[in-house]
Amino acid sequence: MELLTIGAFAKATRLSPKALRLYDELGLLPPARVDPITGYRRYAPEQVQRARLVAWLRRLGMPLARIRHVCSLDAGAAAGEVRAFWARAEAETAARRDLAAFLVDHLTRKDPAMSATTPALGMRYAAASDTGLVRESNQDTAYAGSRLLAVA
Repeated sequence: MELLTIGAFAKATRLSPKALRLYDELGLLPPARVDPITGYRRYAPEQVQRARLVAWLRRLGMPLARIRHVCSLDAGAAAGEVRAFWARAEAETAARRDLAAFLVDHLTRKDPAMSATTPALGMRYAAASDTGLVRESNQDTAYAGSRLLAVA
């Protein structure tokens, strides 16, 4: 079995030597052998698949601690973890997309329900209040403005 230098392994896996050193430090992808005198790292060809999996999971944005957990699972459970991670990432992205759309509309003072071709609607409002049969005094408040109608 011919071990690969860190440079050859980096080229085969498309990971930088710096990333490989970090993954070794974290116990995520330790080399097959480290020379005790020079500190040179050597990797086994069988480690290429795990290194590629780590690289793909990093490209998804998965944190290294979670990648370590995923790599410790069998294939079915690992696939479930990736599926759960991606579902959460999509939900977070959708929430950020909605917030960004709201902010753009808010900052440009556009009503999100109106398009450029929709004529503006006029709103008339009136409010009346009554103490009713139970209360001794009236505590109702009404507010109406060009963009808000509220009753409390």
